[in-house]
Formats: sequence, structure tokens, C-alpha cells
Amino acid sequence: MDPSSSRQQQYGSKKRVKIHPSTVTVKYATHFPQPGDEGYDDAPSFEDFGSFMDQTPGRRLVTDRHGRTFFGSMDTQPRSPGPGAEAMRDRGVGSQLQSFGEASVLASRVTWGALFGAAVAHGCVALITRLAADRSNVPSLELIFIRSVIQVLSVAVVLYRKEAPFGPKGYRLRLFLYGVCNVISITCAYTSFAIVPPSNGTIMWRASTTVFSAVLAFLLLEERLGYTDVVTVVGSIFGLCLVMVPNIADEDKSPLGFWKEAFGYTMTVMAGLTAALSMIVYRAIKDRVSMWTALFTFGWTGTVWGASTMFIMQEPIIPLDAETWGYLVGICICSTVAFLGVYYALNKFHPALVSTVQHLEIVVAMLLQLIVLRMIPSAYDVLGALVIMVSVFTLTGVKLYWVGRAIRQDYEEILDSPDK
Repeated sequence: MDPSSSRQQQYGSKKRVKIHPSTVTVKYATHFPQPGDEGYDDAPSFEDFGSFMDQTPGRRLVTDRHGRTFFGSMDTQPRSPGPGAEAMRDRGVGSQLQSFGEASVLASRVTWGALFGAAVAHGCVALITRLAADRSNVPSLELIFIRSVIQVLSVAVVLYRKEAPFGPKGYRLRLFLYGVCNVISITCAYTSFAIVPPSNGTIMWRASTTVFSAVLAFLLLEERLGYTDVVTVVGSIFGLCLVMVPNIADEDKSPLGFWKEAFGYTMTVMAGLTAALSMIVYRAIKDRVSMWTALFTFGWTGTVWGASTMFIMQEPIIPLDAETWGYLVGICICSTVAFLGVYYALNKFHPALVSTVQHLEIVVAMLLQLIVLRMIPSAYDVLGALVIMVSVFTLTGVKLYWVGRAIRQDYEEILDSPDK
């Protein structure tokens, strides 16, 4: 007896299926933007689609009336579709794809809203930090230490989410590097504020962070910016220069003052470089490390650094009055809100775009100084603020427009395709 015929008798007859090469015609890959293309950072992922399907189990595409799937079903009896079944399936596909598109657009808007909220919180931190330094004489390292101690409390959220506080195995060294870079960045920035005007130092810090994040993302992560992104980022940096350069030109021109300012601005550039590096490191491990674990890492590394250096490099004070404690609590709350907003957006957007939106911090701080401190901005300040706002709002509008347009085009082509 033929061995093949005996196997067929034992396991049953085998059916041969021939798949024509022109069967699958939906061009999925060409509709998803690649790194550097418009809408790449905002494109919905398959993980988003999977979570959407989990949240709407009653609207699955491939479920029959008995709850069993067509793909992988054990039912081998052919079923003839009833009248109107094809139309009902098309309506189900269209309804679900439309709902997923709306959810993706809403998620993108929420992310941009978190970025704008972080910029407002950063502006509040700038004002409160200045008030704490002028009225309460709180040293910069003590500010870092106190805000880090409070941020360590985020370990409660980490444990509630059943995550490893120090990161999963294989990622702990990179997570520690992220915390060290963040601490060095904020230490350099706060130290420079005692040497150069805080407004100029903040502007240089933000501008250098944006430039270095774009360069490092390209070199280390191979993430490119689209042409529209480059134009808006350059426009926002130009607005920062309009605010900063006239202020630098009006400063002391003595030799001692020159070298002192040069050291101060070098510190701000170092702050920007390490801040950009921390964003790149987090961007590389974001799939395994949540922003809450990153916040706890920032907190405990800042606590260790502040406790070991503030007694050596500066002379800390013990806050006794309610006003000083109000400043400290305000700095902690605003900085934590800004941190969460930035790193929530960093999960989806290019680091340079996240940093560019934070340029609005300068505009917010300018408005708050006008309201609280009665500091009237100069003509260059107003012009630079307008350039920053136009650049950031243009970037936001373009990205939201391309997200909605790309989603509509993708799903309309899928609905129009004969092979769904």
C-alpha cells in the first residue's frame, strides 16, 4: 500500500488550496508614513487598534453570531451567506473603522493638549523659582532636593501599576543613565541662573535642548523630522533668539563680566545637551518603562544628588515661613505636571517637536511676570513671543490636519477595496 494513501486514510483527506497572487490588493504598507514623513509621529499604531478592539468587543469584524471567529474556526461546513449579509458586513467595517479613526484623532488631540499644559506648567515653574530665589533666598540645589524628595512619592503609583521601581531587567542601566542626565541637566540650569539672567538662561536651555534632541534623535534613533517640522522648529528657535540676543547685548561688557557670562551660558548649553540625551534615552526604552517609573527615577537620583552636594557647594536654609513653603510646594506640583505632560507626549512625538512646544514656556513666563511682577516686556520680547506662538500653533495645526487626513484616506481606501 502506498504510504501516502495510508496517511490520508489515517488523518483524513487533504484539501489543496491555491491562492492567486493577485488576491490581496490592499496596499497597507504604503499608507503608513515612514520616519521623516509627514504625520509619522501621529500615525495610529496596531497597538492602538488592538486596545480599541479590546474596549469594543461587541463590534469585532470577524465574529459570527455564535461568538466563534471565522479565522481558525473548527467549523468545516460551508455556510451560505443570507441576503444582505455582504451589506451588513460592509456597514460593520465602515462603522468600526470610522470609530477607530475618531479615537485616533482624539488621542492625538489629547497628546497635544498635554504638551500645551506642560508648557504652561513650565512657565509657572520659572516664575515661582524666581520668586523663591528673590524673596526667600532658597539655594538652587536645595530646590532640586526638595522637589526630588516629593517626586519620590511617585513610587506609590509605580507599585500600584505592579511595575519594577528600578526598571525591568536589561533596562536598569539605561534607566539610571536617564536619571543621571536629567539631574545633571537641571543642576546646570539652576546653577547658571545664579550667573546669568534667569530669562536668558531659560531661553538658551530650551533652544539648545531642541537642537541637540533633533541631532541626537537622528544619530542615535534614526528618527528624522519632516520638512514642515524643520521649518516650524527653526522658526521657533528664531523667536527665542529675538528675545535673548538684545538682552545679552545690553549686559555688562567688562572682561570679568564677559567670562562670567560665558561660563553661565556654557552651563545652560550643557543643561540642554543632557536634557536632550535624557529624552533620547527614554525614547529608546519607552516600550518597557512607563513615565511613572521615569518620574520615580528622576526623583530618587535627584534626592541622592541633592543630599550629597547641597551642603558642600551651597549653604542650605531651613524654610520656616509659610510663603517659602508655598513656593516650594508650587514648584513641586508644577514641575511634576510639566514632567508628566512632556513624557506622555514623548511616547508618540519626536523629541525635537516636544521640546519645540515647550518654547511656549517663555511666552507664559513673560505674561506671568507682567501680571505678577509688573515687568513690561520690550519690543523684541513681544516680537519673539509672537514668532514662537505662530511657529508652535502652525506646527500643531499642520500635525492635527495631517493626522485626520491620513486616517480618512487610509480607511476610505480600505472600504473602497474589493478585498477587505
